[in-house]
Amino acid sequence: MKLDFSRITQQENVYYLTPEDASFSKYYLAVREKENRILTDVEVRKLPYIDRDEWPYRIKSTERFLAYVAEENDPMEILTIGCGNGWFSNKIAEVDTKHEVIGLDVNREELEQAARVFKKKNLHFVYADIFKASEYFQRKFDIITLNGAVQYFEDFEGLISLLTTFLAIDGEIHIIDSPFYTTAEIPTAKERTKAYYTELGVPEMAAHYHAHHKNFVKNFDILYTYKRNIIHKILGKKDSPFSWYVLKG
Repeated sequence: MKLDFSRITQQENVYYLTPEDASFSKYYLAVREKENRILTDVEVRKLPYIDRDEWPYRIKSTERFLAYVAEENDPMEILTIGCGNGWFSNKIAEVDTKHEVIGLDVNREELEQAARVFKKKNLHFVYADIFKASEYFQRKFDIITLNGAVQYFEDFEGLISLLTTFLAIDGEIHIIDSPFYTTAEIPTAKERTKAYYTELGVPEMAAHYHAHHKNFVKNFDILYTYKRNIIHKILGKKDSPFSWYVLKG
């Protein structure tokens, strides 16, 4: 059953399932501004095909996932968590209009930009604390994506446990462009995160960025693993350094 948007509060073409809480987004946006990574509407519309920051490394991971979605002939309900400015949600919606896509985030400014830039009948942008809006999503989705987003959730296992209740029969959770660490790597990753945000002038953000253990995805299938290739390095080819994980319901 599709989400009935006619019954949901809307503002600037963003649908609100839970009250706005800016405790995370104010630090996130402050970091993005200091990094000079607040993108214009024109730049967002081009994503991931812009030659700056991490974007050249995300092109192939995006194209791999879109090809995966394109193989499905039946209509699907797809939820993209941590959609930000909506570029990835839009790319999925472009694959086939029979698929219904919901982009979800807790960043009002980026969601409003997403709704402004990407206007499609099969694409909606939603503001929601995922842990407080579960009644809207039970057994609804064929695919749920976390693209460059899991590191912003402290309780990874609690998140995945919740998301499995959102899956329709044979539904899947996809984790893309996200780091996981060994036991030995985690302390260094945490210190690196703390030092980076402190130097940037937004030390509060360190509490919102989490280093998750590789054991958390031990039950996931791996559809792509990064392999260091000297030929690719010589030719300047770029690809995501992170694996593509899938948990099938």
